[in-house]
This record gives sequence, structure tokens and C-alpha cells, in this order.
Amino acid sequence: MPSVLLSLLAASTLSAAPDTTTYLVLNHGRRAGSMVVVRDGESVAVRYGHIDRNRGRWMRGQYRITADGRILSGESQALSIDGDPNGPATRFEVVGDSVRWSGRGDGGSAPMPRGGFFRLGATAFDAALLAAHLMEQPRRSAPLLPNGTARVEIVADTTLRLRTGPRRVRLAMVHGPGNTPDGVWIDERGALIASDVAWFITVHPDAVDALPTMRAIETAYRNAHGERIAAGVPPSRHGTFLIRNGDLFDADRGVVRPRMSVLVRDGRIAAVGPVDSVRAPAGTATIDATGKTLVPGLWDMHGHFQLTSQSSGSVSQLARGITTVRDLAADLDVAVSLRDRADDATILAPRAVLAGFIEGPGMWAGPSEVIARTEDEARAWVARYDSLGYRQIKLYNLVHPDLVPVIAEETEQRGMRLSGHVPRGMSVAAAVALGFDEINHAAFLFSTHYPDSLYLPRMRPYSGVASAVAPNIDVDSPEMTAMIETLREHGTVVDGTFNLWLRDTTGSNASTARRGNAAYLRLIARLYEAGVTMVPGTDNSSGSTYHEELEIYERAGIPAPRVLQMATIVSARVMGDEAGYGSIAPGKVADIVIVDGRPAERISDLRRVDWVIRAGRAYEPQALFEAVGMRQARRRADSGSTP
Repeated sequence: MPSVLLSLLAASTLSAAPDTTTYLVLNHGRRAGSMVVVRDGESVAVRYGHIDRNRGRWMRGQYRITADGRILSGESQALSIDGDPNGPATRFEVVGDSVRWSGRGDGGSAPMPRGGFFRLGATAFDAALLAAHLMEQPRRSAPLLPNGTARVEIVADTTLRLRTGPRRVRLAMVHGPGNTPDGVWIDERGALIASDVAWFITVHPDAVDALPTMRAIETAYRNAHGERIAAGVPPSRHGTFLIRNGDLFDADRGVVRPRMSVLVRDGRIAAVGPVDSVRAPAGTATIDATGKTLVPGLWDMHGHFQLTSQSSGSVSQLARGITTVRDLAADLDVAVSLRDRADDATILAPRAVLAGFIEGPGMWAGPSEVIARTEDEARAWVARYDSLGYRQIKLYNLVHPDLVPVIAEETEQRGMRLSGHVPRGMSVAAAVALGFDEINHAAFLFSTHYPDSLYLPRMRPYSGVASAVAPNIDVDSPEMTAMIETLREHGTVVDGTFNLWLRDTTGSNASTARRGNAAYLRLIARLYEAGVTMVPGTDNSSGSTYHEELEIYERAGIPAPRVLQMATIVSARVMGDEAGYGSIAPGKVADIVIVDGRPAERISDLRRVDWVIRAGRAYEPQALFEAVGMRQARRRADSGSTP
């Protein structure tokens, strides 16, 4: 075990000194690390670390804080897994009426404004420090340095029964530049009790038993916040309206039909035809689509919902033209709630298709409560997901290979799909032979050829292995040809998330990055030429790299109309939803994107979304972006910029 983690875990098992507090870092109730806070006079030292799958996060911090609460200096340093410095430290110091800092940008100095706070923002301790500081300020707000402002809102003030007895605690929401506040639980003195709901939670050991209560309180607040945002952005068109005179991308045929009109009624497409053939009742609202392209709603086939998605990422996805998201790992309560409230239009979000996550036991396990150790546990989890309306199961890194055929049998009997990471000890070919319908992440198509390196020189992620070998791999080798043929023969889908693997080619490793990028682009071309089905996914919760993902396919040589089909009707067919989604046709759900450009000729034109229509509710992207504190993307097809 890495030395820094040993020291962090050992610290929590020793008798703590009077000035030492050791917080737990939990991954869905399982121990993942610690945060140790040591106070010695004006000095406060913070040491944080947790294991996250084959990686993790390690930080150290140092503050000088006077007895009356004034912060004189601070320092934050990211650490490697072995405890060595990882990049430059961020430091600040208050000198008289000024503050000086280094390690953030080029560093600098500025007058210290009244009530000003230099935010390191590295750990839950820093979050609690800021919340407590804001509580003492007039109107509970203050300038942030180097820039910005923040205010705190106490959204819950309650007494919880902790292990040491009842204690009054508060849920503080710190509002910064964006629309989604950061939450932290503090006591009456401003001391940290717990971080907010996330895959990894920092919590005082006395408060562990109270976490379900705190989660329920925060969930209620976050849900209400998402609903307030939706209420503030009503659809500009709904009910019955006409989209007139647009060039319609026929996803089924992969061609553009010029000068078409679409009548939307009660959330569905009532009629489609040449501009003069579609009649609408007198007084029907109209969207003029002259010179623009009508595209079916886009699908992001690899998303991850968080509790905060409803007030940020999901709104951003919708603004980018994404009307369906397949979630491939979210907490059950978060995913089911978001799906149901998106369907009811009580929040602004794409339609959600859910895939249930299953992991195996071990220190390196992924962030989930769903751990299957036995065949009975595996079958029970599949049944639970099925009962909640999940459509697919996603397996993860530590699922024992012996459980794969059991889970495959259970999913097949229930009419569910099976996909995932390729569990350790298995190859892509073995996973496909045992029942995988889909591989999540193209990096496995590289790392599968180097299984020993997943453990050497120490256990490391498949993505790191794939990045290391991609620049030197021959994508046209007989081994790769055999694997691609296996995928084709079995009808296995590849959810490549290629935006994760292509590297910047301007840095010191430009030559290596170019070779790696070329390997991935060649892989896309080979999969396409072989007839292997590919679907686009971002692996994020905001859709921020969705257009980039589609542009990568075009760079690899796939014609723009075929890329548009992958993003629409192909994804719908993969999920068995083509009867209601994936194309613009009478009777289907009115999920439509109006693009100011010609994406069937140049896929980057999809960045120029004029309208997004979800189940017959039409929104202007700028209003959606502004609702969550984001600026509108520049309306240039070649800009590549996103909010």
C-alpha cells in the first residue's frame, strides 16, 4: 500500500492527540481514506487522501489562523500516491492591508478587501473554513481572491444525534460564480461535520451514523433547487406548434430532405412533410427554420448523474441538443429521481435511460454501494435494478470473472443489456464470449493486449495502460484484426468515449501524443469499416465534450451523415427505442434539435443549436445556459468553444 495512504489510515487507528481530529473519507459507506487536521497554536495542518479505484486524491494544506479567526496565510499542495509533491503548491500570505500569492497562474498581489477570503478550495476543511468566514460577514457575503465573490446560505439548521450526543448542525450552501452551490455541514462554531453528498464524503467519525439523515436533508434542498430553475425557464413553445421550412435530416435514410415542416402536438410529432403540405390550425405558434437543419434529439450514451446534475449538468446537456442520456453509474436514489422528474418536466433535463452498476469487493472498488461477492448477490442486484426500470447492467473492474456468466444469464432472461469495463483477469474476447453486449471505453481494446501491465509496476488503471501502449500499438496487426472480427461477429457495440483518450499535441510529449491519437483514429476507422456498431458518449455529467466526441468520428473518416445517425437512430436502436425516438417521423416523441448550419456536411455545425425540443417542449439554449450561470457558446461552427 502506498506510504501516504498507510500514514493516513494508520493515523485514524492511533489515539489522537488533543489537538488532532481525524475525519473519515467514505466511499458509499466503505473506508477509502482519511483527513487529519492538526492544530498547534496558530498553525493548522491538513493531510487528506483517498483511494479512488486505481488512483485517488492526496493533498496537504497549512494555515496560520489567529485566535480570533483571522487567516494570515495558507498553502495547498497536491501529492502523488507516494506522498511526493505533484505540481506547484498554491500559497498566499496576508501582509498588512495586502495579500500576496503564488502557484495560481503567475501569482500576484492585491489589496485585501474588507472581509476578503483567499480560497484554496482543496478539501472539505477549506469549504468549512470559507462557510464559517462568510457567516461572520455583513449579508453573509465576501470577495474571493484572486477573483469572484461568494455568499453563504444556511438551508438547514437542525439537531442531530451524533455518537457523542445531540449536536446542532447546519447545512451551508456557498454560492460562487456558477448556479450550483457547494454544500458543507458545520456545527455552531463553524467546525466541519461533513462534506456534501458525493461519491466520496469526508465526515467526522461522530457523525457517520447521521449521514443518511444529512443526505435526505441535502437531497430535498437540491431537488427543490432544480425545480426552481425549471420553473424559471418555461418552454417558449409547447402544446401545438409548427416548425416551418427547415432542411430535415432523415436519420433512417441518412439524407437531408430540404424545405420540410413538422407539426408538433402534445409532445409528439403529428405530421412531417414538404413545407406547403403540412397544415396547422389557425393561430398555431410557429418556429421559422428557414435555412436551418432539423435533427433528431441527440443521444449521449455514456453519462453520469450526480445529485447536482438537475441544477447544472443536465440543463447544460439539454442546451447542447442532447435529449437522451444513458447513465452508466449513478447512485440509485439520484438516478431514479432524476429520470422520473425529467419525464414529468419538473426539472430541466434530457430523458434518462438507466444502466445499473455492479462492482466487486476490494480496496480499489469503484464508487458505488452495489458490491457483488456471490452469485446470489449478483442476481439480487440485477433483479433490484430491473424492478426500478433499469434497462442495462454495467459491470466494473473488480467483478469476479466467475460471476460474469451468471449476470449475463440473469440479464438475458430479464431482457436487459449487459455492458461494462472488462473485469480484471478477463480479455475483451472473453467478456464478449460470456455475454457482453457492449464494451464501455475503447481503451480496453488496447489494454486487453497487455493484461500483466495492469498490475505492474503497481496496480494501475486500464486507461493509464492504454495511454502508454497506444502510441506503439499496430492497429492493423493480426491480433487487433481478430478482436475486431470478434466484435463484429457477436454484434458487440463499442461505446468508445474517444474524447477521453485523444491527447494534446502541443506539449513536450507532442510526438507521443500524435502517435497515440493516430492509433485511436485508426481504430475508429477499422471498427467502422468492419461494421462494428459505435455509439457516442462523453463519460461526464454535463455533455461538455459531446460535440468533440462526434467530431473525432468525423476526423477518423466517418462521413458526417453516418455520425449523425450514430448520435440518433443508431443509439435508439441499440436501446430498442427506435419506435419512439431517434428520427423525426409521425407518431414519435418530439425530440428535435434545430441547428443553424449543415451538420450533415460538417458535424461541428451541431455546436450552433438554435432550439432544442424535448418531448414537445421547445427551449432556446441561451435561456438554459443563463439559468445555470453559464455563458452561451460562441455561434461559430469552427470555433470549437463550449460554455
